[in-house]
Amino acid sequence: MPKYEFTSEFLKKIPKTDLHLHLDGSLRLNTLIDLSKQEKTELPSYTEEGLRKLVFKEAYEDLPDYLHGFLYTGAVMRTAENLERIAFELAQDNIAEGVRYIEVRFAPQLHATKEMKVLDVIKAISRGLEKAAKEHNNSDAVKNGNDIPFHYGLITCAMRRFAKGFAPYFAEILHVLTHAPQEEVFSAASLELARTVTMAVETDNLPIVGFDLAGEEAGYPAVDHKEAYQYCHSHFIRKTVHAGEAYGPESIFQAITQCHANRIGHGTFLFATDRIQDPSIEYPHKYVEDL
Repeated sequence: MPKYEFTSEFLKKIPKTDLHLHLDGSLRLNTLIDLSKQEKTELPSYTEEGLRKLVFKEAYEDLPDYLHGFLYTGAVMRTAENLERIAFELAQDNIAEGVRYIEVRFAPQLHATKEMKVLDVIKAISRGLEKAAKEHNNSDAVKNGNDIPFHYGLITCAMRRFAKGFAPYFAEILHVLTHAPQEEVFSAASLELARTVTMAVETDNLPIVGFDLAGEEAGYPAVDHKEAYQYCHSHFIRKTVHAGEAYGPESIFQAITQCHANRIGHGTFLFATDRIQDPSIEYPHKYVEDL
């Protein structure tokens, strides 16, 4: 048999997939700086080197520390033009690395404004990805059979929790539902997204391949969003849940048994059952007893 060396050149050339790709975690740093100046949003640094040192670091203290960077990227993702550009560049970057199928995750409600509804957010991102796909698929290399086509799917994320500062959409929900318990507010938002996603698939034929739940895990169980997942399940929308990263194996149990998950995002602590007893993590123990 011929021997193959797994060189960086070989790995770049072979066709690949990326099934867990966050749009707001994939901006080109020069694009983030450019759009921040354009939208007059504040960054801790306006150089790529400074951002890598202060925000997009090689290592993080914990999940909230990592998620903090999304506040800066999300701040420039509130116009259709910006979303389309970011999605287009993301697809371009993946194509350049030999990736030929991606599933892009994003939270549409984080980007919605009074001028741009949740469905408009999904459409803008799809347009950017489709533009890059057409550009590649119409190339001579693909037409001559020397390369393969590029395809993409969309995964729409609900948020485990949110606050007024997250986005205008969430600020409005919290303003209206002033006296409702937090978990009911979060649940209502995810159910509304489930309805929008279903309409986007059934009416607008958008390439949504999954409904997701993202955000800070510890203290915000997936089961609080079971109505949204049941709605998607009843409308044949596939489902995935970020689970087992900072909230232990019981979050994976909830995702499968209560949210009908077809796929788990991360699942890092699938076998680390001792984390249930970890005193440094605040678990909602009423859900742990099911294990």
